[in-house]
Amino acid sequence: MKKSLYIIALLLINTLTHAGNMNPQVSDDSLQKLYSELHYLREVGLEIHAKYDLKKNPEQARFCGGEYGYVSTRAKATIGIANRLRSDNREEYIQTGWKALECASCRGDVNSCDAIPPTLDVIKAEFKAKQSAQ
Repeated sequence: MKKSLYIIALLLINTLTHAGNMNPQVSDDSLQKLYSELHYLREVGLEIHAKYDLKKNPEQARFCGGEYGYVSTRAKATIGIANRLRSDNREEYIQTGWKALECASCRGDVNSCDAIPPTLDVIKAEFKAKQSAQ
């Protein structure tokens, strides 16, 4: 009885160890996902900064957070998407993800939104290059 439990425990540990060391493949649509998320975050950021002027009325931060609080989680997930990409432009994508987080933040700087369109062009060009290579 003890020997069979010992064997099962070893098999379980071995399986979990190998599963943890797996290097997951990034799907081909990761660039498309990154593109759509960055585009979305820019649009939401511009909407936030047009709707709420926290410099003139700081009390609006509470309302902005209530309406757009979920966006920061989505922006952080976008940074994660960029971080998992195997691309020569990976660092640029990560930096743009951070800019998108600031852009889409209620207390962020609207000028951060300006960093997103050039990166969208880079993503589009990389995606087209991958498509033509296939």
